[in-house]
Amino acid sequence: MTEHTASGHAARDAAPRLDMRQRLRALGPAAMVAACILGPGSITTLSVAGATYGYQLLWATLAASLVAFCFQRPVIRFTLMTRQSAMEGIRTTMGRGWSGLLYVALLLGAVAFQAGNFTGAALALNFFLPSIPIVVWVALLALAALIMCWVGVYRLLENVNRVIIGLIVLSFVLTALFAGPDLATVAATGFSFQVPAGNYWLILALIATTLPPNTVLGLSAFIKRKYANDHTTPMAERLALSRFDHTTNVVITGLVMVAILLCAGSVIHGSDASVSGATDMARQLTPMLGQYAGILFSLGLWAAGFSSGLFNIAVQPPLLGEALGRSEDAGDRFNRAAMLFAGLAPIAIVAAFGSTPIELILAAQAINGLLLPAIVGSIWVLCNRRRFLGELANTRRQNVVYGLVMLVVSLVALRVFLDIFGVI
Repeated sequence: MTEHTASGHAARDAAPRLDMRQRLRALGPAAMVAACILGPGSITTLSVAGATYGYQLLWATLAASLVAFCFQRPVIRFTLMTRQSAMEGIRTTMGRGWSGLLYVALLLGAVAFQAGNFTGAALALNFFLPSIPIVVWVALLALAALIMCWVGVYRLLENVNRVIIGLIVLSFVLTALFAGPDLATVAATGFSFQVPAGNYWLILALIATTLPPNTVLGLSAFIKRKYANDHTTPMAERLALSRFDHTTNVVITGLVMVAILLCAGSVIHGSDASVSGATDMARQLTPMLGQYAGILFSLGLWAAGFSSGLFNIAVQPPLLGEALGRSEDAGDRFNRAAMLFAGLAPIAIVAAFGSTPIELILAAQAINGLLLPAIVGSIWVLCNRRRFLGELANTRRQNVVYGLVMLVVSLVALRVFLDIFGVI
């Protein structure tokens, strides 16, 4: 029996008991991924969906969280068993050219969405201090995120994201409670599994908000960093801790998404008010639910935008180093150049155009549309390599599940390109 096979048996068979202190210390890598998913884009999509269709898309929101869970889960096994990140695995298995191409595409896509992340956070702060120009807020937020990442202390980033995730949950869940959704109506309409007006593309849009291409690679990179110097914790325990972290943060992501949808469905749907974005939602809540609701929603929007921007800067050193087989240290000059690009380019974009140009958004969407199937396919190959994973390689059931994920992301990619070319 090989070492990996023995480890695989132990990891599959053992069910370690974890105390609360261990569980709390395990939280971190998946929290950073959750903070990336819960950005201004997802908040806008959910606000518009709830304002337009009420609670009818609640089931689709939960389905989107399930797809994200299945999308991310396999890299936990791969990373802990091989002590390699998914991007490293792609490089060593499929070649440096392929991993380098993926990284460049991820960086370009992230920069375009970075402008939206920091603009969303800036608009939220503008709710409190409207006299300060948006571009000034964007610059301050981007520089603050860049400084945090420049220090290069993983524990600092982990702790900051824990606090931010807590603020996001508190803000949006309390806002939903202020809205007072009718639970009987939620149950009756939210789980009817109907597609409003036959709008299947909106379902795919909801799913797409939970599937930023860099999240699965970032999760793997951060898990590797968290356990890089841990040579004493048994494999079964590391797997259990990482899975607890992942499951907890997927549940938190789903809870926040549901809270935003319920809030919009309770307050905006059926009224004369219109919502075209997350900041519109905050402004509409103030006259309808009072000043505190608008403040809470704006705080949540700020936290969501800033944390997404922070993630996209923090993930550059590990992804660049892993893709090219170089240093992953934040102090490396090439990694710092990538962080500067991810942090400063959004300031230049907003300063030049006042917002993110539609052409840049379309280009980023096109890049992400291509990347999703490519990354899912690459990870699918990695998780079937029994030579490295032993008994923890994909089972038949796991391959069926990941095959369904591949189908979903292919449909998401199709939706993106049909949208770009004006077909839908």
